[in-house]
Amino acid sequence: TGVRQSDLLLLRVPDFSDAEVSQEQLELGTTAVAVLYDRVHSTVEAWMSLLTTSAVIFIILSGIVLLTRDLTFLSHHLLRPLRDLADEMESIAQLQLAGVSNTEEEEVGEEAETSEVLLIRRTFGNMKKAVRSWGKYVPWPVVQLLLRAGDEAKLEVKEREVTMFFSDIANFTTIVESIEPASCLLLLSRYFNAMSKVIEDHGGVVLEFIGDAIQCIYGAPLHNESHPIYAVEAALRMLNALRRIKEWCQEQGLPEVSIRCGIHTGRVLVGNMGFHSRMKYGIVGEESTIAGRLEELNKTYKTKILISESTHNNLGPHEYFIRPVDFVHLRQVQGASSELVYEVIPMKAKRPSVVNRIISLHAEAMYEYRRLEFANAVRKFEQVNSILADVTDGDDVPSSLMIKRCGTLMGVPPPTEWDGTWDSYVDSLGV
Repeated sequence: TGVRQSDLLLLRVPDFSDAEVSQEQLELGTTAVAVLYDRVHSTVEAWMSLLTTSAVIFIILSGIVLLTRDLTFLSHHLLRPLRDLADEMESIAQLQLAGVSNTEEEEVGEEAETSEVLLIRRTFGNMKKAVRSWGKYVPWPVVQLLLRAGDEAKLEVKEREVTMFFSDIANFTTIVESIEPASCLLLLSRYFNAMSKVIEDHGGVVLEFIGDAIQCIYGAPLHNESHPIYAVEAALRMLNALRRIKEWCQEQGLPEVSIRCGIHTGRVLVGNMGFHSRMKYGIVGEESTIAGRLEELNKTYKTKILISESTHNNLGPHEYFIRPVDFVHLRQVQGASSELVYEVIPMKAKRPSVVNRIISLHAEAMYEYRRLEFANAVRKFEQVNSILADVTDGDDVPSSLMIKRCGTLMGVPPPTEWDGTWDSYVDSLGV
């Protein structure tokens, strides 16, 4: 009792375990049989089997732990950084630089990355800096179109109708002479930053800074049917932004600045121009210089914003206070006809009915002026001047100028073929 069969060991004499004999031969050849109790041997075998199984399980579990650790390391130090880089590359391709990490943020995570990923990230960081720098020289919409198209910039222009804007700081030469170069640079940087933001917020593209002047367009490279309205609205917002710049100038002890703006809508050639290794995005054509001429004309009428007849006619229904101020030749070509130039009055009328009355009177006076009805025109110009003197507490130069011209024209009438411009009248007198 208490004896297990597995603990018993059968022995035969002689030992036929290695011989191939039949059962009958085994029984005839066996001379002696013994049964031994071998519990120790079976116990040792059981323990060895248990130890072997435990060792295998330990090796398998250790392998799983090491594999999991390697996968975690791979994910954290290789796969996730590569995934982040892929996302940033996609953002660069769409020119969504706001979604791309900053250099400072990259440096924080550099220690946890492999040397290969770190090299890729640093190379990619240099590329981001190059793209950002490129966008400081080339209008962002142009860069964005190139990246989205996956194409290289090439010389190409297309004729399109756009609205062109040109502005200049009044008396900038005097300002430059009165301050140090470093202060001048500080002033221009603050001015250009504020004005460019307004332009970009209204869909405009800054083409270039010419000294203290800004040249930009609306309606290209991204098409926008309402580009004349956006250009006028942006100009008014720029004047509002200029008030904050004046407050800043007072705090910094710098001279205050004021600007003159010219706006024109016309067809020009727009695109990349230059040569194969050096080009710029810009405009060219007869109409491209008209905005600059309008800006210059502000000096004559002491106005802030002048727009061409083309821009005025393309505005459609609007709530701006606009009046015609003169007939001029904007196109410097033989046989060009005169056209009206309009002032956008930068005021928020507390009494819009009064301002609308002023605009209506001034427009009627201008048309009577063109029809050579100078006596009727001068009376209406005087009414405009009187009303505006009460509203603004100052002299209205456009109406005052036309009153003086009407007096001259009534004394020495212009020829019958007169086109309404003061320059042609002076030329007809041979002065």
